[in-house]
Amino acid sequence: MSDNILKGIAAAPGISIGKAFIYTKEIEKIDDDVITNVEEALENFEASLSKSKKELNKIFTLAVDKMGENRASIFEAQLMILDDPILIDNIKTRIKKEKRSPIFIVDDEFSKYVEILALSNQAYMKERSQDIEDIKNRIIRNIKKKKWVSKIDKDVIVVTNSITPADTVLFSRENVKGYITNIGGLTSHAAIVARSLNLPAVLGIHDATTKIKNDDLIIIDGVHGEVILDPTDEQL
Repeated sequence: MSDNILKGIAAAPGISIGKAFIYTKEIEKIDDDVITNVEEALENFEASLSKSKKELNKIFTLAVDKMGENRASIFEAQLMILDDPILIDNIKTRIKKEKRSPIFIVDDEFSKYVEILALSNQAYMKERSQDIEDIKNRIIRNIKKKKWVSKIDKDVIVVTNSITPADTVLFSRENVKGYITNIGGLTSHAAIVARSLNLPAVLGIHDATTKIKNDDLIIIDGVHGEVILDPTDEQL
């Protein structure tokens, strides 16, 4: 194999060429502060919950339009979690009683479910753990009032550590021609979404984000699970 070829898992077929767009997700700092204004903390949590629901409803609508209602059901399931009265009431109760940051409580409550599902021997359950992790991060991001990536104005291939189904759908509105990740596999929800959107994906290249730099010209081959860095004239 040529020195400029990276090998991964062929997760979604297709071949594309474009500049690399390194998508780095910031690891959110989890504040464990004692709060003095419980009502304000509850309002912040409820506002972030409401915004998260609106975002997921938009993503669900976009997903239905692009890949059909059956495959878009991943996002419907995420919305059901946000409407889980036991989970939401438990978070509110803990904020009131413990007087701790909503970010800490949200992280703690959702992480319990993530850990249980991640330990499952069933691939489906492991995927559910990633969905819950995605919901948790969305709520925390909205509590912190942070935005998703800015608009992409050129043809790119997204290179990231891991990608969520929601990211995959949202990027499909931009000039994205494919996805490359460090981790992930053939059965991941993001891979299923990429296949539904007819966008090539090569997952599980462990050092993709270190070997590929922003704006590198790359070819993604989702049929053979290969990524060509700075292709030669012959490879083009």
